[in-house]
Amino acid sequence: MRIAEPSSLVFGALLAVIGGGAVGFVAVQALGGLAGTGIGLALGAAVMLLRLRGPWQRWRVARRALAPRRQRWLQRHVPFYAGLDEGGRRRFERDVQFFLGEHTFEGVDGVAVDDELRLAVAAGAALMLHGRPGWELRGAGRSVLFYPGAFDDDYHGGDYAAFDGMAHQQGPVLLSARAVRNSWADPGDGQNVVLHELAHLFDFQNEGADGVPSLMAPASEGAWRDLVRRETARIRRGDSMLRDYAASAPSEFFAVAVEAFFERPASMQRRHAALYDALHNFFNLDPASLVERGDAENEKRRRQTTHQQQRDDGPRGAVRETGGDITTPPGA
Repeated sequence: MRIAEPSSLVFGALLAVIGGGAVGFVAVQALGGLAGTGIGLALGAAVMLLRLRGPWQRWRVARRALAPRRQRWLQRHVPFYAGLDEGGRRRFERDVQFFLGEHTFEGVDGVAVDDELRLAVAAGAALMLHGRPGWELRGAGRSVLFYPGAFDDDYHGGDYAAFDGMAHQQGPVLLSARAVRNSWADPGDGQNVVLHELAHLFDFQNEGADGVPSLMAPASEGAWRDLVRRETARIRRGDSMLRDYAASAPSEFFAVAVEAFFERPASMQRRHAALYDALHNFFNLDPASLVERGDAENEKRRRQTTHQQQRDDGPRGAVRETGGDITTPPGA
């Protein structure tokens, strides 16, 4: 995500000039030169200010550092983030803040929306867009609704509730709060409802969800459809790392594949090389190397923390292990 798209700024400037000029011309004829010119200039300036409102807000957000507690959450739960270099992390954090500032988050049926829930969704968006800074996730509305648990087609819980998430072409993204928390609790299990539902938004930028992301190059669409057919056949034969739900529809195949691509990239690269390469090209990301680096970084941090705790314990740790006799080494 960028602070501003150059093409959007150019379009805004042209709109301001053309609109202000047209209105100013009419006003000059009716009110005279000075008054008409002033009206035209005022309208042009107002149009330009409206076009600059979004970039201005993003520029202000980009100047603020992400809160340390949020950085720690990302470090623990998003191995991809942990594997980035300093510049990559700053950009990831900036995109998280853009998403948080531009979306509303509401709880349904008593759900208390805390910072972890908001951050969990924003992290998913930042992850999927990291390799394509010029892209935006615009497939649905600007709101996210959290339900306590699974829900049905009528958005109620109960015996027939089977959905942990749902995305609509027009409207909010619906998510089970419990499923969102579980998604990031084990970032390597290949199941992440946030990534799944946000992946559907790429589909919704087309006319209906057909499993072909709208931002995919037209020349690649035929090859992608062929790949989906082959991989779907593997799922039905029981010869795939993707779960069975991926075979239910092309749109679900893409969403499930995205989950595995970001959460189990090394396994996908090994077992489904063509699929990994296709998603690698689409997202312009190689998560296999970054997730491996992030896991190694987190393991290093855990060892350092454990070592520091042992040092801080000092003689107290020895007292616990020897029953109070610190003259005798533990295990002696």
